[in-house]
Amino acid sequence: MSEQSPRSDRFGLTGPGRRTGANTLVPSGLSRYDFLLAFIPLVLLFAWLFGRIVGVPLWTAMAAGGLLSVPLVVDGLAVNPPS
Repeated sequence: MSEQSPRSDRFGLTGPGRRTGANTLVPSGLSRYDFLLAFIPLVLLFAWLFGRIVGVPLWTAMAAGGLLSVPLVVDGLAVNPPS
């Protein structure tokens, strides 16, 4: 029997994907903007970790992380804007 309504997980949230057994959800609708939104904080996190390991001041590490994330923001807003 096919289910026509959106699936919801155990938290009551709906989203794209399909269940493959063992309660795993396979994402099928991720866009480039989802990846951009995931990579921006990751760049800042890695800059912070690098700063802690190397021993540079926090403001220097975060400034470098901010500068490294600028191309991601420019790509998401100006080069390939959402439609």
